[in-house]
Amino acid sequence: MDTVASPPVVAPPEATIGQRLDRLPLTWTLWRVGLVTQSAWALVVLSDGIAARIYPFIWGPQHAFDTARFSLLLVVSTGGGIVVGEYVFGVLSDLIGRRRTMLIAAATCGLCTVPAAFSSDFYLLAISLSLGAMGIGGVVVTSMVYLTELAPSSARGRMTQTTQAVAPFLLNVVGNLAGLILMPQHYQLMVLLIAAGPLLVVMPLVALFLPESPRWLEAHARHQEAEAVVAKLERESEARSGPLPPPIVKEVMDQPKATVRDLFGREYGRRTALLFICWVLGYSGLIYGPLGFLNLYLVRVGFSAQSIFTAGLIAAVLGSPSGLLLAGRLNERFERKTIILAGAVIASIGLVLTFAVGEFWHNVALLSIASSIGTAGLYLWLFNMFTYTAVAFPTRIRSVATGWTDGFGHIGAMVSPLIVGALFTATAGIGYLGFFGYVIIPGALLPALLLFRFGVNQKAAPLEAVAAG
Repeated sequence: MDTVASPPVVAPPEATIGQRLDRLPLTWTLWRVGLVTQSAWALVVLSDGIAARIYPFIWGPQHAFDTARFSLLLVVSTGGGIVVGEYVFGVLSDLIGRRRTMLIAAATCGLCTVPAAFSSDFYLLAISLSLGAMGIGGVVVTSMVYLTELAPSSARGRMTQTTQAVAPFLLNVVGNLAGLILMPQHYQLMVLLIAAGPLLVVMPLVALFLPESPRWLEAHARHQEAEAVVAKLERESEARSGPLPPPIVKEVMDQPKATVRDLFGREYGRRTALLFICWVLGYSGLIYGPLGFLNLYLVRVGFSAQSIFTAGLIAAVLGSPSGLLLAGRLNERFERKTIILAGAVIASIGLVLTFAVGEFWHNVALLSIASSIGTAGLYLWLFNMFTYTAVAFPTRIRSVATGWTDGFGHIGAMVSPLIVGALFTATAGIGYLGFFGYVIIPGALLPALLLFRFGVNQKAAPLEAVAAG
């Protein structure tokens, strides 16, 4: 009697590192990772605005250097320094890991910022702030990638944007409170406090509380270390929320090892070019236009340092976290590019109101409202762009790709003082309309509309699916 051979039993594929991370619940285990990462971002980026905070009240009135050199200082520090930092540390992050790179970048930022407290010499400031800005670029590019790699796909919006709300809140509260108390008489102490943040707060927090990214470990064939990190996260999560749901196991096709060259090839070239354009426009307008010249505008129309920093402090409390907290509640219900467009529109409304306050109403309470609206929109745009960029590329090149796109975008920060500064001066007699027009139209609305129309969808998708799509 013939027998029919039974089909061979095929074992189900084992869950990958990414699939195990995607099933983790949002407990303190992951919230802690997000809060530390975003606190690191805030305390490092705080040094980015040192020149813009000090020049209108100290270096300008002292005639240490003129407005043209102030613009050049912004070009080489907030522009050139961050561009170089994102490229260098982006490559380093993909080579030696996210955690170690964050530590090196934070140390670079803090140590190189210190000389700005003791000199008004243009050349020394240009060197020290440029080197410090390289550290800023390193933490920016690495922290956004790290947080994205740890966040579960189904709750990525909730985890990233809720913890990201802490970053602008901390950044603006500390910056404006320090300015309100210490400016202008004790500006040196303000600079030293800002420099101490990366050294005395960021480095210990990262060293003590952040594991290496298990996705990075797995991508570099360090499987045992990746397993150890994920297993610890799973144990901690189970202790807090009970048994974990089974991972959604799907067969993952092996992807060829990606290289930097692939950023400009057929698969990712379109994404790279689109992000280049959006980051350059956004940084040149919405981000670094107000950072470099809004305080100077407010001083020119008659607001005092105390009034400006008071309005900034109120905006930090009310505006900085509000848009991100709302977006965090929405989680992944809307495409991220839709939220980016909403942020651009809200920021533009705030800037129009700021212009109206300066030209017609001249009231600190109204300035605080306008600043709160503008700040809410600005950070909703910025942090969703960070997440959108990091999600768009595969793990092996995620950091260097983010460094290339966001770093290239900081060329916008380099040209911003030249374009915005020229428009600021040229339209001084008509209410600085050139400044506001550039920041709002090509600087905020245009990049958001381009991404909305041509950007890839990301809603609730696993990192591997978006990168492969």
